[in-house]
Amino acid sequence: MGFAIPTQIARPVVDTLLKDGKIEHARIGVGINDVTPENATFFHLDNASGALVSQVEPDSPGAKAGLKVGDVITELNGKKMENSGQLQAAISAQRPGSKVTLGVMRDGKSVNLPVTLESINKKSDETASNSGESRGKARWGVGLENLNADLREQLQLPSDVKSGVVVTNVQPGSPADNAGISRGDVILEVNRKPVQSADDVKRELGNVPAGKDAMVLIWSNGGSSFRVMHAAEPGSEQNGD
Repeated sequence: MGFAIPTQIARPVVDTLLKDGKIEHARIGVGINDVTPENATFFHLDNASGALVSQVEPDSPGAKAGLKVGDVITELNGKKMENSGQLQAAISAQRPGSKVTLGVMRDGKSVNLPVTLESINKKSDETASNSGESRGKARWGVGLENLNADLREQLQLPSDVKSGVVVTNVQPGSPADNAGISRGDVILEVNRKPVQSADDVKRELGNVPAGKDAMVLIWSNGGSSFRVMHAAEPGSEQNGD
């Protein structure tokens, strides 16, 4: 199967190969997701566009520039970024060491952040106590357990994931299941609030009014992403968290 490559991507690659004999892509050092109609309101956005920052690597260009989890990158050097894929392609096309300006929406306010990009090869070269009390499922359909040393080792959590709550089971057909949350995922935030224990998650989810959605920040499979759990239909709520 063949795929067409846009000339605006292919031409700079060819020119760089002819000049330098190799390609070095740039990076910011953040995890990004698309803004969607279902999560846009949680970030005080009027429309579902931009790249949502779900993770900031320690000592990365993004961290040094002051990027935060929950920021939405809407522009690169004044050019509008519609989604995470467009931003990723635009950053990858830059040269390491280049300085760019990111237009960011943060809690409904617009800020500009200058970032000095680094080589994506730098990352690949780097050497990369709570009780285990279980919680039952509830209207969200997710069982929880406090994070401990054994679970950290089992899940191979990176050092920058300092706290969170482990998902021990998910009720089939529940809001958590429909949001793509799985056993072994780690909940880092609930509705933009960091959580450190199963009690924290239970409290924050319990504070969500009936009929309203909840958004969680999940660490899973080496990266973080925001997931929206839609409120269960009346009369279909589960027992537990």
